[in-house]
Amino acid sequence: EGRLHTPSDGDDLAVRATNISMCERINPEDLPEECHCFEKPPLGLVVQCLKTFNSTYFDDTIGMKIDIDPCNPEGSSLSIDVTEAEHGIDYPIEQVKAGEEKDIPIPGLSVVVPGFGHLGVDVAVYIAGNPGKLILKVGLNACAALAQKTICASSIPGLNMVLPWYVLQGAYSFGDICDPELSLPVELEVAEVE
Repeated sequence: EGRLHTPSDGDDLAVRATNISMCERINPEDLPEECHCFEKPPLGLVVQCLKTFNSTYFDDTIGMKIDIDPCNPEGSSLSIDVTEAEHGIDYPIEQVKAGEEKDIPIPGLSVVVPGFGHLGVDVAVYIAGNPGKLILKVGLNACAALAQKTICASSIPGLNMVLPWYVLQGAYSFGDICDPELSLPVELEVAEVE
């Protein structure tokens, strides 16, 4: 004869997990100081940044708005809007879906590096996984195609202290919010051993 067992410790953990806000799930303390997270009901979040770069190579202020939709039934996705006031840049990047990695050039935005020329500023984005484990890497980089290879900021002394600059970089869990059944108490049937 079997008996029903309801796990008590797991129930408390599941209830607590659903009380964690969308922003708390991306560890807001890990965001760059120029960035803030906002809830976007019902199941989204927005990270907004206004980053001032004060460098010999790159002296500019860039705005970035990352709209994250982890619970999209067609797959987790995000969209980005990049702004720069001095040159009137407002560049939207529509829906990058889970499973995609892109370096998206921002028209009109570049870095001048003596000996290399102009490096175009790109939005570097990687999104993979599902709401249970969503991997995000989103930020700014600068790259240029020279002869038969691509040179990016990370390989240029001096500029590598400025770019790449990442807003989000990690694995995040939204599974119990996207699928509430994951946070409901589960009754397990346990057979008694005779």
